[in-house]
Amino acid sequence: MTPDETSAWQRLCPRPMAQVDPLPAIARHLDRPDTARRLAAADASRTPPDDVLADLREIGVASVYDPASATAVHVNALNAVAARHSGSLAITLGVNALALLPLCITGTPEQRDRAGAVLRGGGAAALLLTELEHGSNLARTNTRVDPDGEGYRLTGEKHLINGGSRHDLLVTLARLGDTDRFGLFLAERDDTVTALPPWRTLPATAADISGVRFAGTPAEPIGAPGDGLTILQLTLALSRGGIGSLASGAASGALAQAVRYARERDVYGQPIVHLGAIAEHLARAAALDVLVAATAVKATFLINALGPAAAYAAAVAKYACCELAEQTVGEGRAVLGSRALVEEFGYAARVRDVLLYGVFDGTRHILLDQLQWRLERFAAGADRSGDGYPVLAEAYSRPPQPLVRAARLRLRPYAPAPAARAATLAARTDRPAVAALGTLLTGLVDLVAVARRCGRWATDQAWRFSAAAVLAEAEALLAAVELIDPGCRAVVGLPGRASAADEAALGYALGWRGAELATRVEVLAADLRADGGAAAPDRLGDDDLVAAFAGELPPARAALRHWLTTPPTDGPDRDGPDRDGPDRDGSDRDGSDRDGSDRDGSDRDGSDRPGPGPDGSGSDGSGVDAATGASAAGDRLGVGTR
Repeated sequence: MTPDETSAWQRLCPRPMAQVDPLPAIARHLDRPDTARRLAAADASRTPPDDVLADLREIGVASVYDPASATAVHVNALNAVAARHSGSLAITLGVNALALLPLCITGTPEQRDRAGAVLRGGGAAALLLTELEHGSNLARTNTRVDPDGEGYRLTGEKHLINGGSRHDLLVTLARLGDTDRFGLFLAERDDTVTALPPWRTLPATAADISGVRFAGTPAEPIGAPGDGLTILQLTLALSRGGIGSLASGAASGALAQAVRYARERDVYGQPIVHLGAIAEHLARAAALDVLVAATAVKATFLINALGPAAAYAAAVAKYACCELAEQTVGEGRAVLGSRALVEEFGYAARVRDVLLYGVFDGTRHILLDQLQWRLERFAAGADRSGDGYPVLAEAYSRPPQPLVRAARLRLRPYAPAPAARAATLAARTDRPAVAALGTLLTGLVDLVAVARRCGRWATDQAWRFSAAAVLAEAEALLAAVELIDPGCRAVVGLPGRASAADEAALGYALGWRGAELATRVEVLAADLRADGGAAAPDRLGDDDLVAAFAGELPPARAALRHWLTTPPTDGPDRDGPDRDGPDRDGSDRDGSDRDGSDRDGSDRDGSDRPGPGPDGSGSDGSGVDAATGASAAGDRLGVGTR
């Protein structure tokens, strides 16, 4: 499969989508033109897409977030599939899993059974945290809960709540009486609950973003009554990986629409995809798409295996996926020009909707604060766990496990030093850009150590956040290298190869984003030096480092332009990764079973294809020129190195 045919999340997922039931049926339904028309009409009228939601319930969507059957893989796959089509639909569905995470973490079997019954009966759940006066400072929550006999009653208001006026199960953060303790409480909508008017949001116009007023509403605690903030912290450690998957679906949808438009739009005598500037915007979008998807998929499978111990990966996904997805949509907007701002052409909804994910489950600043703390730990040399790849390989091989089980795991946090990981990857590939990424990360950590010694780290939050942003985006590059580079896939236990288009997109991402990150780190270093601090490391930002990244660009650009300007045809390059057995969705695109061979009759184990094998050598024993970087992807798309 290529980027115009299916989402990057699906293409890079280590598990065939046929094993993530009922996602294939949901995806097929959302791909239907009449479904797209109904979703667009719901956005235009600012009313929830109830008819599409009813269709999906018939298909079995409730099983995805029912506590009895939910897994992180199913939930995040649904996020990616739905967000590729509609932000309103995606968050209307996704809030169910978010709201019920506290029940998975510490709820009773009776609470989970009750929630499952409501969902299977057509109901929905909402998580009520925000109050207008206090924003993201949940410690100032005014909504209170007071004992009432053997139970509790809620009083107060919540605003900007997804599903606030319609959803049945209300998982609510409240202050315990007049104390400074907080709890999470499960309530059901009844006549003591008033639905407040909806807010007219810029993104997700068909979603129910509204408020709730409680007037003595019966509620029961989820876990211990005073443990609300602790439970919520665990909840967000799990849910933020899901936001990354929402962003991934949005990026893939934007890329697919921009590619279709560029291939069809003829202004100067041929489709505009042949214009160099347009092709470059699409190449950038394709590169960003695989970065977002790889980061989201990695967080998903670590959460599935490690539960809250994957909080660092989830935080990286929340920040980097949302940031890079917005840029993906921006590249597509440059392709469509003014039509991207006209509602009737459909892309305007993508421009609006992608803005929402960056403020879901914590703003960028909240995530950067978490990431800068972890970056300081790396600089202090606190991690002694090596590269962590045995754990990641096990995570990618593990089948989806019940979210109730994953959410209750209490393991050592997984955050191996990124420079150590880059060094391992560099030893398994001939790409100079991967070694350069390791140099960049080592230099970033050294720079933070200098900032700590001279006092800048303690006094300059903006500098810390800028450094943390570089860390998150470098982690996105690492995730893409792990899932796409032929030699590095073996490091994380993955067979075969990614698609040729994805390999080319990785090369472009390394060349473009890697060089940009090197420049940003050099600016951080120059800022330190100008401030009179200790001398910053001088290994970053030099010509050799930028050249190591930029060397990926020519072959990757040629390969991507070949894909963009070549009409799709049957053949091995249209399929997903070169792997034994069926395609990633387990079937041909029409749903029929495959016999394990390519459409041209060749085997799918990669033995008859050019390019490097897992050890970096050609599959026929020949070497690969290290200077070309992504030349193998170009060869597979028929263009070679120029």
